[in-house]
Amino acid sequence: MWHNLWHTRLSLLPVLAFLSACSTPYRPPVVVHDSATFPGIASIVAEARARPVDVLLVHGMCTHDTGWAERQIDRITGIVEDHAPTPASATTPPRVEVVERTRRLAGGTVRFHALVWSPLTAGLKHQLDVDMTGTPTDCTAAGVCKPKRARLNGYVKDRLLNDCLSDAVIYQGESHVAIRDAMVRTIAQVLEQDPDSEAPLVVVAESLGSKMLFDALSAMLESWQPQTRALGQQAARRLGLLFMAGNQLPILGLAEQRAIATQNMRVGDALQRFLDLRRRQPNRRAETLQRLAVVAFTDPNDLLSYRLLPARYTAPDVAVADVLVSNDSTWLGLIENPVTAHLDYLANPDVGTMIACGYPSVASCR
Repeated sequence: MWHNLWHTRLSLLPVLAFLSACSTPYRPPVVVHDSATFPGIASIVAEARARPVDVLLVHGMCTHDTGWAERQIDRITGIVEDHAPTPASATTPPRVEVVERTRRLAGGTVRFHALVWSPLTAGLKHQLDVDMTGTPTDCTAAGVCKPKRARLNGYVKDRLLNDCLSDAVIYQGESHVAIRDAMVRTIAQVLEQDPDSEAPLVVVAESLGSKMLFDALSAMLESWQPQTRALGQQAARRLGLLFMAGNQLPILGLAEQRAIATQNMRVGDALQRFLDLRRRQPNRRAETLQRLAVVAFTDPNDLLSYRLLPARYTAPDVAVADVLVSNDSTWLGLIENPVTAHLDYLANPDVGTMIACGYPSVASCR
């Protein structure tokens, strides 16, 4: 038995010697000292971006045919795809997104255009992420500090302040003009789909969206671009019904007034400015304008909402209605959830019914 095992080992020596001689000393490759650096096809393609990159393949001695060309192209393609750097995500500027739907309603056709402007403020709001409520940590130690915060306070701080009020701060600050102009472009884009329409225009705006809308429409009416100004005039002419949920015009208007009023200084807000510009459009006297009905829904427990006060706006071409609603239950007369009070207007069936049927409700409306 031992003799056979020894014989087997001896017979393997030539094979082992052959295998030891068959090595790959330069795998991985070794770049000789003082050699120049060089790029690869993948990096050249990445740097070229949209421009095409040409690659010439030239075979060496010995006979080749087109099969060689196909194989080499496939081989290089596979290698580049396997080793190509992950392309950087396109840094397109944020914009207002438009979601559009057409529905058959009440025996007619309704075209919905929902403007989603949150992408415009999302980047700046991420600076507040460090303050978001989380599992408490030891703030004296290294790492993320998450202080203890009462549950209700944390809920309100995260939702109502860090995520909601921050939008108003951003809009009223350095980003105001850029956001307003983005809204102008988006509203113009919607109106351009049917520039000759005289159909009634209905607007349902929530919270800060009301001011953004009026600022954009006013900018369109004052635009030096004829097409934008014409579309603004069309919107002002067609606008007949406006629902405002969680109106913030009174408090946001404070940012556009002087703390020390000068003599004869006129106090106004975004809605008043729009109404004034609407009346001053060529051949559009107030008595010839379509009557605009403005409805403001306000939950008195909504910390970020204010009534409009109809006397401030009432004129032959506009009628204002303040509607008080409850978006959630008030507990023991002490508190209503401040988040749902501000965010759930359209989830309130009473608000929905009035938006659908008006006040008083028409007999044909269920």
